[in-house]
Amino acid sequence: MKSYKYYIVGALLIMMGGSCKKNTFNLNPTDQLSPASFWKTSSDATAGLTGCYSNLYDITEEVLPYLDVLTPNAYSNYPWEGWQAISWGNATPNGPGGINYIWQGAYSGIGRANVFLANIDKVDMDASLKARMTGEVKFLRALYYFNLINYYGDVPLILTPPDLNQAKQARTPVADVRQQILKDLDDATTVLPAQPYTGADIGRATKGAALTLKAKVLLYNGQWADAAATAKSVMTLSGSGYALFPSYRGLFLPANENNSEVIFDVQFESSGKYSSSWDTYIGLYNASYTPGWSSIEPTQDFVDTYDMKDGSTYSAANPLADPNDKYNNRDPRLDQTIFRKGVNYNGLPYPVDSKGFAGIYTGFSFKKYTVYDNAPTAMVSYQKSYINGILLRYADVLLMYAEAQNEAVGPDASVYDAVRQVRQRAGINPPDLPAGLSQSQMRTRLMHERRIEFVGEGLYFSDVRRWKTANVELNRAVQLNGSYKAGIMDIRKYDPNKNNLFPIPQHEIDNSQKAITQNPGY
Repeated sequence: MKSYKYYIVGALLIMMGGSCKKNTFNLNPTDQLSPASFWKTSSDATAGLTGCYSNLYDITEEVLPYLDVLTPNAYSNYPWEGWQAISWGNATPNGPGGINYIWQGAYSGIGRANVFLANIDKVDMDASLKARMTGEVKFLRALYYFNLINYYGDVPLILTPPDLNQAKQARTPVADVRQQILKDLDDATTVLPAQPYTGADIGRATKGAALTLKAKVLLYNGQWADAAATAKSVMTLSGSGYALFPSYRGLFLPANENNSEVIFDVQFESSGKYSSSWDTYIGLYNASYTPGWSSIEPTQDFVDTYDMKDGSTYSAANPLADPNDKYNNRDPRLDQTIFRKGVNYNGLPYPVDSKGFAGIYTGFSFKKYTVYDNAPTAMVSYQKSYINGILLRYADVLLMYAEAQNEAVGPDASVYDAVRQVRQRAGINPPDLPAGLSQSQMRTRLMHERRIEFVGEGLYFSDVRRWKTANVELNRAVQLNGSYKAGIMDIRKYDPNKNNLFPIPQHEIDNSQKAITQNPGY
């Protein structure tokens, strides 16, 4: 696992916008230049902007696929990766791993964003390009702060270039940080283009990205009418070209990156310099199949939640139920997301031991966010994965709209239509939800739809906390039925008075001389 070195204090020492680790757009880093010789040309501005993007790697590569192991959707067997302790309810401010990654990466990105915004007016360059770059940076700062308040609650709100005195800044109430996030997003929306980028600019923030993130911020805060209206503005955004990608499986393959469904993602590359290790983390731990670690495996608890292919609920008495394999004839997303007993994994039968237990820990493996499929596929080595990490996509816009509109006015025709679009792409036949659902019944359907659609994308942990269902969903035992863990119960614990937020990393409290206080219970 990598060593992350950017904390608030670390960010205070970074006086330029570059990255000494990952460079999202493959431009020259600027962290070795002095402020006196920098911020002169458009090339300087572009390099500084690149530094602001680079911390997307830090909050994504070892975070995004792991967030589902904090829920009954997935399991991680390795405590040193830093996520198992969170799911068990015994994480500490000292880590390891996952507790620190988001905090460190976000504040490093915020420090760089603040430097950029304080210096961009010094640069002699095209005014429209300068405005667009400024919008991109405000979007990124908003994204970093949204991650911080989502996982840690109150956090220091820092809007000026790095200064060592900022290390002693106390936490700012979530409401005030959220207000700044929304201001940054509104500012970004006025200057960012609606049209998708081309060439070397692919992957940069657009107007649609700023609006989508704003819809999410409003949704998470229960501002239903505003969230619905903002999501609707993305759905009707002229020139954006947003549409669901026809293949759910194909959406997460490198060949289809930057397609019409992707609103904002992290641009990983295959060279090793800008790559991830997702094929290794997610890949099956069996040398004859892939060089994977089975760090993240879907649970039977999750797989059992898939409906039948006609949209009906599974039961042994369902006419579509296969008595020989209960996972046949399910929602097509199952086999586009999961490897299971009875199918091939990378050209070979999914492994089953002599006692009939499949896989390694849970009995299943993720197909999603790997290059591996049923047919033989070239193996991907550690730190050579290159599937982009999708942070915002159009299916989420549709389901956010449906949820917010349902909460604001009830399950009207527009709610049904938004859900129908997502289910049509998934191939469910007939795709329509039953007519005449109550608001509560539609809410339950949307919760299910989001769990299925976004598994492995890190959203469910946030969803159950904002739905106030975490005390049930995150506080129970999950059965493991893999060959290495046959019959083991993984006991998940969640205390709503404590575990709704991550602990503040202890080194941040120490460095602040206790100006930063700890979250309750830690």
